[in-house]
Amino acid sequence: MTRKAETLRDLAKLRADRRDLLNAVVGNQGTALGRKNYDGRGEPIGDPCIIVYMPHKIHNALLAEKVKIPPTLVSKDGKIEAPTDVVVTTTPNPPKDPPELDADNKALIETLQWFDGKLDHIPAGAQIGFGDWEGDDIEEFVGTIGYIVRSTKPGEENKIGLLTNQHVGVRSGHSLYIPGYEQQSLRVGLTRRVIEHIPDDQWLEGVDEEYAFVRTDAAFVEVETSLHGLLRNAWPVPGGAFGEPVTIDLDSMDAIGTPVKKIGRTTGLQKGTIVAFGYGITSESEHIDRAVGREPANFYTDLLIAPREKGKVFSAGGDSGSAILIDDDRNRPIGLLWGGWPEDIGRGHGMEDLTYAIDLTRVLKTMELELV
Repeated sequence: MTRKAETLRDLAKLRADRRDLLNAVVGNQGTALGRKNYDGRGEPIGDPCIIVYMPHKIHNALLAEKVKIPPTLVSKDGKIEAPTDVVVTTTPNPPKDPPELDADNKALIETLQWFDGKLDHIPAGAQIGFGDWEGDDIEEFVGTIGYIVRSTKPGEENKIGLLTNQHVGVRSGHSLYIPGYEQQSLRVGLTRRVIEHIPDDQWLEGVDEEYAFVRTDAAFVEVETSLHGLLRNAWPVPGGAFGEPVTIDLDSMDAIGTPVKKIGRTTGLQKGTIVAFGYGITSESEHIDRAVGREPANFYTDLLIAPREKGKVFSAGGDSGSAILIDDDRNRPIGLLWGGWPEDIGRGHGMEDLTYAIDLTRVLKTMELELV
């Protein structure tokens, strides 16, 4: 007897089982796990479903049978099923830059990017990065401080540092700085360990798709001992202190529709909604495929977040590494932002105004860290 998928774990297992059908869809810009609704925006409603993102919709009469998106996916053993939902991701002539910020956010990002003399501490949300010089050229890596963390790894317990993205911290041994404006840039510390991808079965218990990986994109930066007293797990806004982190429950659909917020060095305070989980795409990146030993591989992330208000964005370049909190008075951390506008997971096109993030509690466990 066939039963309907009821949880994120059910949907993830079904998608892995029917990867052959989904990868055959022409123009497929990725899939995700969510609730069936009209266009993937706003308040998710309806049954648990597998979302298929497309640049546009094509009438079934114009498609060969083997590349049509079935209205219902059924596992190969016939035991579980879920509806599909086709969501159009692109808009005609999308803007090249994010919308202009309001006055409050302009003042906030000035503080986050150049906070000489404006703050007596180093807050979450502050700018961090470094530059690599090669001859006369400089390659810059700029992002945002996400969380203040403590190592729980045997042999380095109680080392204090920052959690940001791997593509900000880059690799072990790199010095990271908070830039100065009226004062010299402040060397914060050294990247100690990074994690970029991890096999899906090590990230999502009970889900084991062949040649599938989760983009974790996290870096632990050990901070200079002299700066420990300046670190705060708080944003520089009223009521900005962080609460206890929330674990995303794969055996429910509770994460979908959760209101969230973030502060980053580029777009300041923005609010959004988790519209899907497990967004992923088949990689067409030659160096990634060679690294995992087969072409192509599927790469996933955890949270897919849409801006709360039409015409706004949740993030932009430079916001990478930002803390994502549930938007309530408890400020409970739920994610670590790594991409969006218009970065992608592996195939050269982004998801318009959507933002990608990873599950914070899984990052902390995998990297042997805890919030301070």
